[in-house]
Amino acid sequence: MNTETSWTELHALSVKAATGAGVPAGQALAFGAMLPRHLAEGRPQAPLADVLQTPKTIVSLAHQIETMIEEASVSPRLVRANVPDAGHCAILTSWIEGLPCQAEVVSTPEGVQAYLSLEAPSNRARPDRISIGHDLLKLLNEFAARTYVPDSAESRANGAGADAMVLD
Repeated sequence: MNTETSWTELHALSVKAATGAGVPAGQALAFGAMLPRHLAEGRPQAPLADVLQTPKTIVSLAHQIETMIEEASVSPRLVRANVPDAGHCAILTSWIEGLPCQAEVVSTPEGVQAYLSLEAPSNRARPDRISIGHDLLKLLNEFAARTYVPDSAESRANGAGADAMVLD
């Protein structure tokens, strides 16, 4: 069974989930930007669940994207990432398509190649709602929960929660 959610809700949850999985902040933010694009394009959800459980893979894929962007910034040309795993290839494709620039992406047996036009803004639309499977949504929420402060008297005494705020 699938759930419909907004792009923004899914983006925020994905960033929290990646953070909860132990992914560094910069790569977690990039992962969060990629995941809604991946689902909006109807790509498989299983690879997303797999990489969340192996955060080093998210970091590795993020570094490959950063390398491709760096190469494209030197001169406009075809850039490549060698990723033989089909699931990771689908994630890289979504990651590239989620960049704020125009990108033409082609999957090959060796991985992904793309022509990035870094100076031209992306023309990809965001759908109003995105469908996400129950299992992936549950996993995202479980990882995101790792970032929450526990609800206890001790955590409130140490500054968590709003309590009675004095507003000027």
